[in-house]
Amino acid sequence: MKNQTLNKYFTFLITSTIAFSQAVTVKGLVKDSNNKKPLVGANVYIAGTSMGTATTDEGKYDIANVSPGTYTLKASYIGYESEEVEVIVQAGKELEQDFELKYVTIEGKTVEVTAQARGQMDAINKQLKAKSIKNIISSDRIQELPDANAAEAVARVPGVSIRREGGEGNKVVIRGLSPKYNKVTVNGANLASTDADDRSTDLSMISQYMLEGIEVTKAGTPDQEADVLGGTVNFKLKKAPSGLHGNLVTQGMYNSLKKTQDDYKLVFDISNRFFGDKLGLLGQIDLENRNRSSHNLAANYVNTPADLDTVNQLTLETLSLKDVARLNKRDNNLFVIDYNIPNGNISYSGLHSTINKDVTTYANMYPLQSNDGQRHYDTGELLNRIKVTSETWKYEQQISPDLKLDLFKSFSRSTNGDTSKVFNFRETAAYTDDVSNKSVDNIQEFTVNDTNTTWFDRYDYNEYSTIETEHAFGGNMEFDLKLNDQISGKVKFGFKNRDKSRKHDRDYEYGAFTYVAHVGKRNETYEMFDWLNSVPQNTIYAPYYPFMDREYNDEGFLDGKYRLGPFADLNKMNELFSFFRSNWNWDPYHENIMHHFHKTQSIIYDYSGTEEYDARYVMTDLNIGRQLNIVTGVRLEDNITRYTSYHGQETSLPHYNSMGSDSVSNHTRKNSYTLPSLFLKYQPKDWLILRYASTKTLTRPNYSDIIPLYNISAGSRSVEYRNPYLEPGVSENNDYVVSLNNKHLGLFTFSYFNKKIEGLIFSSGQRYITDASLYGLPKYAETYRINDYKANNPYVVNLDGFEIDYQTRFWYLPNILRGLVFNANYTRTNSEVKYPRTVIETKVIFNPSFQVVTLNLDSLYVDRLLDQPRDIINLSLGYDYKGFSGRLSMNYISNVFSTTNFWPGLREDTDAYRRYDLSMKQKLPIKGLELYLNISNLTEAVDITRLRGFNPYDPNFDDSNLFKYDESGEVIGGILDPDLYSTLDPETNERVFLNPDIPELLSRVPRGQRAKSQEQHYGRTIDIGFRFAF
Repeated sequence: MKNQTLNKYFTFLITSTIAFSQAVTVKGLVKDSNNKKPLVGANVYIAGTSMGTATTDEGKYDIANVSPGTYTLKASYIGYESEEVEVIVQAGKELEQDFELKYVTIEGKTVEVTAQARGQMDAINKQLKAKSIKNIISSDRIQELPDANAAEAVARVPGVSIRREGGEGNKVVIRGLSPKYNKVTVNGANLASTDADDRSTDLSMISQYMLEGIEVTKAGTPDQEADVLGGTVNFKLKKAPSGLHGNLVTQGMYNSLKKTQDDYKLVFDISNRFFGDKLGLLGQIDLENRNRSSHNLAANYVNTPADLDTVNQLTLETLSLKDVARLNKRDNNLFVIDYNIPNGNISYSGLHSTINKDVTTYANMYPLQSNDGQRHYDTGELLNRIKVTSETWKYEQQISPDLKLDLFKSFSRSTNGDTSKVFNFRETAAYTDDVSNKSVDNIQEFTVNDTNTTWFDRYDYNEYSTIETEHAFGGNMEFDLKLNDQISGKVKFGFKNRDKSRKHDRDYEYGAFTYVAHVGKRNETYEMFDWLNSVPQNTIYAPYYPFMDREYNDEGFLDGKYRLGPFADLNKMNELFSFFRSNWNWDPYHENIMHHFHKTQSIIYDYSGTEEYDARYVMTDLNIGRQLNIVTGVRLEDNITRYTSYHGQETSLPHYNSMGSDSVSNHTRKNSYTLPSLFLKYQPKDWLILRYASTKTLTRPNYSDIIPLYNISAGSRSVEYRNPYLEPGVSENNDYVVSLNNKHLGLFTFSYFNKKIEGLIFSSGQRYITDASLYGLPKYAETYRINDYKANNPYVVNLDGFEIDYQTRFWYLPNILRGLVFNANYTRTNSEVKYPRTVIETKVIFNPSFQVVTLNLDSLYVDRLLDQPRDIINLSLGYDYKGFSGRLSMNYISNVFSTTNFWPGLREDTDAYRRYDLSMKQKLPIKGLELYLNISNLTEAVDITRLRGFNPYDPNFDDSNLFKYDESGEVIGGILDPDLYSTLDPETNERVFLNPDIPELLSRVPRGQRAKSQEQHYGRTIDIGFRFAF
């Protein structure tokens, strides 16, 4: 049956080819009549038929299978006057017809196309002509007033929010779905993951100056990879235009948090075409040194004793105050070569991006629930290096007027490695009062701050390294077909193969200096370093003062609300570290070792693996008249993963030997998916477009979650466990889009989307092992507990929302106001996730015999998706006048669900975040020279995260949230009102439990009075520089 279907299909192709052998191709170029630049995405069609197309990035179009005859050929582009011309098509003779469109006019006067208006129109035209559901950021928008990096540009797209590090966007959340559920590509080729654990990619690796455009696809056609839930961000790289061109950007930077002025950015690119514009070469270098420091507060809370059936008050357990000095050094380069062959093109693009992060941390730690009354002073450094390479080879060929072929090969590699050291000092008797009942706001009122009772305790050293490599190749065949003048389109089919390899390695080393250290070697240390000579021999607790950094200054830390320091001199500490590591790293007796290489933790988390991916698809793109377009097809994906990790049983001296924790384990998993899709586009009027898309996509598990790892600890009767039996999650998606466009109105788009996602992976907490074989564990692990058990969620995740996008320009206003450009979008996202929750319960049974039975009671709790904001608002007002161009933009993100937890009061949300950015540019009298200014985070917005619960010891907490009283002192309200939890049964006169909604009760506490868990300050950055273009 399958062979018969294929025979019919190929017979149809051959018959169609013969039938239209007399048909010819109409092609040409659409340009701006004023500056002669190509108009990308212009609509060119034959009136009265279904035949038409959109222009390419070079402004070219071709319409195949046009029968001989006389036709009216039309070209239109939003913001420009349409043009039509009568053409005569002759058999066997190709027809070329170019168009030069004029910008809209007022009373016969030509209106100048400004830079921002051109970028907006380019994006609108491409978006309206797209077959899939996508948003476009055009090259003019990117280049004319560039954002700080590519991630910041993507953040202005409807439905998109970003994560930040040091105030800089680096990972993208699309429609409330975390970065690991989204894909990042460069020229359509996957960019290797840069994360140590999951499949997300750091977008800050991409320089905005390399880009020709950005596409954010939220519902992809069958020719696109389907392992994505939220969307795909595709960065389109520049190619060499005709003629010699170049750009030089020099930039200085100011960071208000650290008050630094020595940051810089340098960009240089040059391109040209040779041999009659056949050969194009483009090269670019992009160098940047930027201060991305932050001031951080982090707090942990406990709710013990706790009960799931009531509101549990929180108690501050630990507070960390940290000054993070982060210096980022980027080195990006790009090389693109392409060659035009007859009816085709061959191209190569190579992108290489490196970021080195030099991070120094100064932290005061306050453990408040321990009995030792200590306070910690930690000084550390982290050196992180991320390197990404992406190379793509493409061959595109128009084999015949109605047959197009493209072949591609890509290579992507990422390396992410860091080394970190933390040197720990402890202060004894550090508090003047009992601190078990304090808050983040007042804890420093009860500190002694006596460095005379502070001593050097230990250091910890970690190395992490992750390498991911992906090779891919594939091809696409596209056949133009025409059944008659009213029904025409394309049939497309293709394949793609990907081979991915990944390796992760961790090493952990440490040194202890107090009572567990060797006395003789500790004394030798005092003699070895001049700055320790003042410490008496046989001193167990080395005093702080000889180690201290006298130059550290905590001025302005968290706006001056907290004191910080003192801290150790890192130069001295690194000398000590190097000495210990070189001389005292081994001894037959582990008690004599000063620098330990932790044998178990340096092997148990290592893993390596491969993933083989094979995909095929077929799709049709059918035009029925001028109004209806149907794209439908199916994609088949097969995946084989093979991962190697370790099984272990922890020994009594895990730091000294890895015996029992070095058993190699392999696991292979196979799965296959059939993924259909349907896209409908209906245009009943020139100004109205209706779209519908139905797609099926999937998401693959985190790398670190599917490795065959377990480590059993007999002492704690627990198991650290990863689940190699996890399967991909599958989502059924629907999109509905209404677009209205008008030369005065601009573009107004309303989109509604919903997703039903099966099998997302979540943790249910601890799990009691009743049958070890269910988890691939040895028999003796029964009655132990898995610490963090992750599984495919048996409950469907429901996600829906809508996006409103409005883009317009005020070309029709009086002269000085014509340069105004406005963009606004709003996104509302809702989700319902039934998170699995396991309660381990022990029961004593007396009949028929005495037994003690431990059970897993599986239940659930309902919340929204992690990383999902409810509301996103983007506003942007641009203005161009003569040589000046400026843009003020605002990004608002409502509270984001950031941490889930077994206990409702320990779940976390961010506060709403509002950020303003300003960009300005002025052309100077020298041709091609511009002066520009960018101010990021204009109002110095702060990131704050709070728990859902509350700490009653916070000074600003209002006790009336708990109990409200009437004049007689009777309780009449509040979240701890007993009447909310039980009621009196009039028949039995007994209290009946009411099963209150604890999350709802917690939501009654005003947001500002909930327990603060994180606060991060980044400050404002100001970039000023010059750009010279030729």
